[in-house]
Amino acid sequence: MPAMAVAVGLAPLLVAIAAAGPALARDASVFLVRDVAVDASAENATQARDIALAEGHAVAFRRLIERIVPEAAVGTVPPLEAGGIAPLVQSFEVDGEKTSRVRYLARLTFQFDRAAVRRFLHSRGVRFAVTRAKPRLVLPVLRMAGVYLLWDRPNPWREAWAGLSEADGLVPLAIPSGDLKDLRDISARQAVSGDSARLRAIAERYGAGSVAVMVATPGRKGRSPLAINVSTVTHGTRDGGRPEDETFPVDPAETVDRQFRSVASRVARRIQEAWKSSNLLFFDRGGQIEATVPVSGLEEWVAISRALSDTPSTHEARVLSASRDAVRVRLRYFGDADGFQAALRRNDLHLRRGDAGWILTRAAAGRAPRQAGPGSGS
Repeated sequence: MPAMAVAVGLAPLLVAIAAAGPALARDASVFLVRDVAVDASAENATQARDIALAEGHAVAFRRLIERIVPEAAVGTVPPLEAGGIAPLVQSFEVDGEKTSRVRYLARLTFQFDRAAVRRFLHSRGVRFAVTRAKPRLVLPVLRMAGVYLLWDRPNPWREAWAGLSEADGLVPLAIPSGDLKDLRDISARQAVSGDSARLRAIAERYGAGSVAVMVATPGRKGRSPLAINVSTVTHGTRDGGRPEDETFPVDPAETVDRQFRSVASRVARRIQEAWKSSNLLFFDRGGQIEATVPVSGLEEWVAISRALSDTPSTHEARVLSASRDAVRVRLRYFGDADGFQAALRRNDLHLRRGDAGWILTRAAAGRAPRQAGPGSGS
């Protein structure tokens, strides 16, 4: 393919990205709030519908804020009436609508406007995160009398994770079903010992970027009240591999199932909060670099440009020049260079310094070093 043909084909792609800003695929899903149930009654169906939709806007907005804003800062976001939320909504859909003379029920899906929400939070000094992690597979191992249980039944720890309804976080948590394929892939002992081959096998089958082996040990610790100790080792992340231990007091009056559900819910929330804290966007500072992007053709460039636009800290990408085998781009980003590089890695892009300057490559192309362990990190 002639060099000029490639240049003409490639340049408009990146120019379009630069003009539109990071039109994020994963970012868009972050701003999508599904399954908002509304139920309202009034003097007539029209009034009931208006009340229900107003309540739906408020519920969806709160769920979005709790998803992207650190828990400690959620209270700093001013509450809005439906009229104040509407400009932040790009669209919404109504499903399962039912009406009577005085009642209205439905389930709503809201797509919030990424740019409008960002402007709203930024103008109020609220920091937030919109980077979605690669899925994390949770292996809930129960330790009883020195014996490790994973697929065995009963395992109230695994059942607690399987029953979690908190699916709104930036870290998608996958729980294995416990079928024959799972039993074939890994045992409780292999999970606890960190068998990399077995962990990688089950991670790849579930499409997970990392695997969290969570060993729960119920009992007492010294004179403390009844508690469940959770020791977690996360494999496949750059800061993983080290055990993190925490003991959660539980209500002795509750059933065993409720105790484990309570602890699983708290652990899941901490995972989300840790991710948000480490991926907050810094709009008050940023930088820019010029990089060479080696490409084998249009297909590879499309994959790289999509991954670039999937990176929330990418502020702008602009084509400087294009040839048959490379594109020269200027990248502007929020935050610092290290954070930008880390954000790119999560989208399988590798930014490094070469002899002639910065080079941006796609990990899937085999140019970037692959991290050991399940997936490629999250």
